[in-house]
Amino acid sequence: MRVLIAVDGSGDGFAAARQIGQLLAPERDQIGVFYSPPEVHVGAGSAPDGAIIDRARQALSDSVFDEAAERLPDGFHAALERITGHGQPRRAILKAADEWKADMIVVGARGLGPIQQALLGSVSLSVAHSAKVPVFVARDATTRAGGEGYRVLVAFDESEVSEHAVVVMTGLTFPGHTVGRVVTVIESMFAGEVPEWLEQQARDADSEAMAQAWVREHDQERQHARDMLVSLIARLPGGFGGHEPIVAEGHPSQRILETIRDEQIDLVVLGAHGRGMIDRLLVGSTSEKVLAHAPCSVLIVRE
Repeated sequence: MRVLIAVDGSGDGFAAARQIGQLLAPERDQIGVFYSPPEVHVGAGSAPDGAIIDRARQALSDSVFDEAAERLPDGFHAALERITGHGQPRRAILKAADEWKADMIVVGARGLGPIQQALLGSVSLSVAHSAKVPVFVARDATTRAGGEGYRVLVAFDESEVSEHAVVVMTGLTFPGHTVGRVVTVIESMFAGEVPEWLEQQARDADSEAMAQAWVREHDQERQHARDMLVSLIARLPGGFGGHEPIVAEGHPSQRILETIRDEQIDLVVLGAHGRGMIDRLLVGSTSEKVLAHAPCSVLIVRE
């Protein structure tokens, strides 16, 4: 796999290099590190030497590249490619990924923009929306206060893009201490939000044949969803075995985010439908919300 890591000198950018480096293998994966140094601004009336400006930008790039390389396992250093970009980072990253024929782009969730406290920076958001290849958005902070293991959650819904996401993530090399969980979200038996005690009361109303059929159909859907996840687990790395699949009910993004919190997840993997604005509003809202609000890293795979 050819993986392009885009860094900007920020902590999240270097964290992205460290995280993805732990999930790749030097014998089969190639890493390229991308950096687009800022333009050098000079005062009015000045006539700077172009060669001096070029050397200054190159020195800046070399420092950032060296810092990023330190975050990667030693096995990647010899073949590491350093790619210097020009212009707006969000466009330069996509251009470099296309020219370098990257199979995946890795970015930090937040960069050096004016709103550094936002959960997701504008460059990362733009790349995740527009890239033709999977995008790994790394967050340095973990949802866990402690504990052992690298915890991965796969959100699955039987769609083609969800299948593609599984193929992509199985191409990664997960550490031996990985703990994997799988989740799918089905519709609640009720169209709207209903308190649990009231939903249980409706399920207990077995005196009415229609209510019985309703409950029976819903239980069959839950069983199908569980069976689907059991089959999925058999195709995933060993760390996913031995754990009960999670079948949640309700709004997908809300339930996935709750699972991330409850299971103290480090990385969530999910597919996303569509790239256009209308697609995002209609069918991409789940991945959009998870990408924007998950406190962990996100691997997002689009159609």
